[in-house]
Amino acid sequence: MTSEKIHSLASLPMMRATRLLALMATCVGPAFGQSPAMPPLDVRVDWAAFMARQDATWEMLPEKFDDGAFLGNGLMGATIYRDGEHRLRWEMGRADVTEHRRDNARLPIGGLILTTAGRIQAGTLRLDLWNAEVRGEVQTDKGSISFRSIIHTTEMVLITDLATTGEEKGTFAWEPLPAIDRANNHPASEANPEPRLETHDDIAVCLQPRFAGGAFATAWGEAPGAMGRRVVLSIADTFPGDTAGAEALTTVTKIREADHDGLLAAHRAWWHAFYPKSFVSIPDPKTESFYWIQLYKLASASRPDRVPVDLLGPWYRSTGWPRIWWNLNIEILYLPVYTGNHLELGESFTNFLDKKRANFFRNAKDIWKFDDCATVSHTTDYEGLRGDGTTAPASYINPGDFTWALHNYYLHYRYSMDESMVTDQTAHGFYPLLRGSINLYLKILKPGADGKLHLPVLHSPEYGDDADNNYNLALLRWGCQTLIELNRRYNFNDPLAATWQSTLDQLVAYPVDEHGLRVGATLSFARSHRHWSHMLMIHPLHIMTDEQPGNRELISRSIKHWLSVDDSREVYGWSRASAASLYATLGDGDNAIDQIHRHMADTRFVHPNTQYTEGDPVIECSIVLNRSLQDMLLQSWGNRIKVFPALPKAWEAAVFHDLRAEGAFLVSAARHAGQTRWVRVKSLAGEPCRIQPGIEGTLKVVTAGVPVAPKLLGDGVYELALAKGEEALLYAGDAVPVPVIAPLPAAAGEANAWGVKRPPSPEAPRR
Repeated sequence: MTSEKIHSLASLPMMRATRLLALMATCVGPAFGQSPAMPPLDVRVDWAAFMARQDATWEMLPEKFDDGAFLGNGLMGATIYRDGEHRLRWEMGRADVTEHRRDNARLPIGGLILTTAGRIQAGTLRLDLWNAEVRGEVQTDKGSISFRSIIHTTEMVLITDLATTGEEKGTFAWEPLPAIDRANNHPASEANPEPRLETHDDIAVCLQPRFAGGAFATAWGEAPGAMGRRVVLSIADTFPGDTAGAEALTTVTKIREADHDGLLAAHRAWWHAFYPKSFVSIPDPKTESFYWIQLYKLASASRPDRVPVDLLGPWYRSTGWPRIWWNLNIEILYLPVYTGNHLELGESFTNFLDKKRANFFRNAKDIWKFDDCATVSHTTDYEGLRGDGTTAPASYINPGDFTWALHNYYLHYRYSMDESMVTDQTAHGFYPLLRGSINLYLKILKPGADGKLHLPVLHSPEYGDDADNNYNLALLRWGCQTLIELNRRYNFNDPLAATWQSTLDQLVAYPVDEHGLRVGATLSFARSHRHWSHMLMIHPLHIMTDEQPGNRELISRSIKHWLSVDDSREVYGWSRASAASLYATLGDGDNAIDQIHRHMADTRFVHPNTQYTEGDPVIECSIVLNRSLQDMLLQSWGNRIKVFPALPKAWEAAVFHDLRAEGAFLVSAARHAGQTRWVRVKSLAGEPCRIQPGIEGTLKVVTAGVPVAPKLLGDGVYELALAKGEEALLYAGDAVPVPVIAPLPAAAGEANAWGVKRPPSPEAPRR
């Protein structure tokens, strides 16, 4: 520093001079003989304000379930909407309320109805993401009602506080739905009994016995509250016992007497700790808001100690799909938890696979008559069985569905590097289950006249049946490769290792034609369909990449044909999300964001609240869009971390913090004026770090004040030596940048894009 600059600093007020000196110390290069300091991340996120601009807002009350405001805690859920001229409805769901017979389908429960004294004239709702609550204002011709609802994050209760004005009082009543399994037509002689309504002091209980045994029950009661009145509602389920009514009654009694301020503080504290585990901000406010609403939705649907997420989540609407589907749905639902650094949300799935391990081996015995194999049928209940497990389904018997599910388990392991998930086979089922899944393939492979191993006719979701279909070939390849990798890493000395390798060596190639990847050996992709099952090797398996010779053109041709054949008439919303991830693997950000926008704009399926239906609810089909956006910001397959690998040309800026990469790395990065300014990577497990930061100029790396010479591997990929817990800052230029995490600006008119909006007013007539 020159003497002139020091002199000018001396004339500044002491505090201002100190701040300026500190700033200069982090922004200038090191003095001779000194190492550059590594500045800490400067996280400038006002979370309450940032999340407020993501909130879904309703300028009019929604008038159907599909458009309603929703709450959940991973097991119990509510959807709020107007249900008539004098009615507001809290439609209730609980994920473990099931038939306990045949295929153990989900059952409807009912709704809490607020009947207004006057006719509803107007109203608004706001889904406050930061506090995980819905606030509403309702105007009637007799006054107004204000309310706030939460489903508590740990207690099985809906708590609604409300205030009224004028002659408007509002009365509550429980309206049970008939416990009818729409997916199975049980004869009248086997119907579930009628519900019983009881009153215990001032708490109402609706008890619903089941034909198969046990019961579920809803209890609710009022009490004074902060806004005037408070309603507490709980749902309990017991099987085979019938104590649900007593359990629901006990919960309502306990919560009414509890310290409500403490309950509310605990509820909010959970959510306030949840969101900051990662951060994403992009110059596309509507997509940014969609991303954060899906994250809220995931946390509302999944918790580590609760059931895996089916097509409904904790909510309920009449559906023909009331359980778990394994040919895509459960797999894509969990895809965003890995890069999103919310592995805890994925534990409801991995814990399920661990706890029900024996049932997956039982399935293979029942369906295929094979020992030492593991699989699932097309759909299952929360036991991993097709109903009571006594009969196998007559169609869609497909070994690949379970192998795909195990790929999610593998991702959980790779993103956490929790080695016990593989090595502790008494507690964790991954290695035995993957081994059993591949064993099933080994038993049905047949050598052909061409000297190759071939698969028999199997199903390719949801397209058709064919031998050597690409869906199963891809999953078999991935499974063999993964077992070989794990066997080598952990010295299992598995006697099947040589068989897996010979299978890879002899397995028939993927069938292709002039349009790209075929469905199977004799079946071309000739008609439009929503599923990309024939391209699973590209995404999410990433065992066919554009880095392999000749593959880029094949991949590109296959994607384009899938999206364009037959006038795209069966390319659905979630097809677009999958296409965005496929394009992102090619580094094509423009096509990726185009597909994301097409997904969000497809009002056939995506509702104003971002929920998704194809006639019936399939909540995962919007949630998976988060993985699409993550794939544009960060990829880590193939033992390589790619930073901003697929941004659209129009995005001059983007920022993310603590997204997670395979190998258990936390990555943060900022891009401004079309250039990546810095990347921060932190190792959580000490795995080899190979990173493609996309920083222009000579790359410089600093770790804990020590400059590091990164090893260039080629194609912009560098190898860093990072010990467990160590982090590095990557940049170019003379000055070590101060890494700032802050939201990108959004105009006021661009915030709160989701929710039901008033139609635009007609233009005033011109004179």
